Formats: sequence, structure tokens, C-alpha cells
Amino acid sequence: MKKYLLTIIISLLIGFLLSFYMLKEYESVDITPVFGVKQDVYLIQQGVYSNMESMQENTSNLSDYIYSVIDNMYYVYIGISLDSENVDKLQEYYKNKGINTIVKTTAISDNELIESIKQYDMVLKETNDDETIKEVCRQILSKYKEEG
Repeated sequence: MKKYLLTIIISLLIGFLLSFYMLKEYESVDITPVFGVKQDVYLIQQGVYSNMESMQENTSNLSDYIYSVIDNMYYVYIGISLDSENVDKLQEYYKNKGINTIVKTTAISDNELIESIKQYDMVLKETNDDETIKEVCRQILSKYKEEG
């Protein structure tokens, strides 16, 4: 019995020392998660409505929008961006059209959608043309519909 006890204690001690050494090796390594990386995006919100009919009535002048239903309320979004300067540009664009907006943030983890928004943001950053802004918004929203 004594020789087994000594063998078990030595095995546990060796296992502890090896695991301690292995953990020390990985303490200084930066680990970047591959899946589930979320990024904050800005959503340009046009309004919140209590029912579908009210939402459709108040968005009839909008060419493109997306909406989400949270707690039986309809939230309407008319723009998406990762860049705060572009958010200001979009808000000014809609203000000139007579549409009041507010900015909300949300986190998304769809890498393909994030890359698409980055590309559209580059176009938005370079333009002040209303038709280009309108088209970029339309494309971003349709891409969001596809991915969402």
C-alpha cells in the first residue's frame, strides 16, 4: 500500500508541475476570439410606432427603411453606419428632407455585414451628393435585410 501511495503522490506532483509550466507559457499570449466578435453600429432611427398600420402610414414618404418589433413597438431605422461622422452626415441629409431622427447603437457580430457597412461608409465619407447618399442608404438597408 505504501509503494502505491508514494507513486500516486509523485504522479500528482509531476502533473501539478507540468500543468503549472504549461499555464505559465500561455499567460503572455494574446488570444483573439474567432467567433462572436461584436461591433457597435449606429442606427439612424426615424420613429417608434405602436402598431403596423401607424408605422406604414408614417413611413409612406420613405423609400427605404427597416424595422424591428420589440415589446409590441415598431422601431423604424433609415440608416446604418460604423462612423460617427457619417452618422452626422446622414442626420443632416434627413433633416434637410424634413425627417427628424435619433441615433441608437447596437452590436452586431455578422462579419460579412460589418465589412459591407465599412465599404459603404467609405463611399459616404467621400460624398455630399444627396442621390449618392440615398443610394448608399438603400443598399446598406437592403444588405441588412438580407443578412438579418
